[in-house]
Amino acid sequence: MKQKLAQDIALMRYSMISPLIVVLPDEYKSKEAYFRSASAHGALHPNGCFIHPAPTSIKRWYQHYQKNGFDGLLPSSRSDEGTSRKIHPDLEEQIRYLKTNYLRMSAAAIFRQLCDNGSVNRNELSESTVNRFLNSLARKKGQRTIRT
Repeated sequence: MKQKLAQDIALMRYSMISPLIVVLPDEYKSKEAYFRSASAHGALHPNGCFIHPAPTSIKRWYQHYQKNGFDGLLPSSRSDEGTSRKIHPDLEEQIRYLKTNYLRMSAAAIFRQLCDNGSVNRNELSESTVNRFLNSLARKKGQRTIRT
């Protein structure tokens, strides 16, 4: 995630929990009541959409802020970022083989081939996942992205 967007998301989260940081406002009987109210009011997300996070999310942000300060409000990235959860090493090898030996073969055609030969079940893997994997390969090689 880009640094600016992560900072903007943390600021949006801070704006939702800031009334609790000093003292619970008088109009709320409990913090839980505040979390429900803040959820109902919502907030403007940095992407321009108005969101209504769950009260449990707002509570979690508050707890993270108490424990780690402003850094606790920054969104975390996946620990396995950049790797596919659905494409195992054998399948990666098959996709690389097809793309290397059949340069003009699209992601859609590769997906159909994998389904036809039984390597992939359509319910377990999508064509778009194959397309993203091929695009990541192309980026690593410095090539243009591949279209389906």
